[in-house]
Amino acid sequence: MKKLQTLYFTLILIIIGIIINSCDNTTSTGDSNIVFPSEKIDYIQHVQPFLKYNCGYSGCHSSFTKAAGLSVDDYFSVMSYMGLVIPLQPDASTLVQILENKLPHSVFFYRGNISQNQIQGIRKWIEEGALLNPKK
Repeated sequence: MKKLQTLYFTLILIIIGIIINSCDNTTSTGDSNIVFPSEKIDYIQHVQPFLKYNCGYSGCHSSFTKAAGLSVDDYFSVMSYMGLVIPLQPDASTLVQILENKLPHSVFFYRGNISQNQIQGIRKWIEEGALLNPKK
């Protein structure tokens, strides 16, 4: 019985280690470092780091856990999730509605860490057509 308890404890520690190591912290050193320009929002430079830092971590919308079937790890996953981003229509886009607190969102959402600049940046990116790489 004691060996079985030790085995279970060891397995739990391994699982916790895997979960901790699966978090991807390479996109930003902090949410406040993600600053959007007033126009020509670039998905790779602005939107992707914002989404990965705030939404794409383990247990939420990462490619491993896909809460609600959504991964925000790449442009095509974001754009193919029905209603999340509707190009040219920020008010109709679920992402904007969640960021502006018009729609509820679940547990681990870091709403307090998201700046007005970031909300406006996501809104502007969608307004500009939600492009992967806008013309400079």
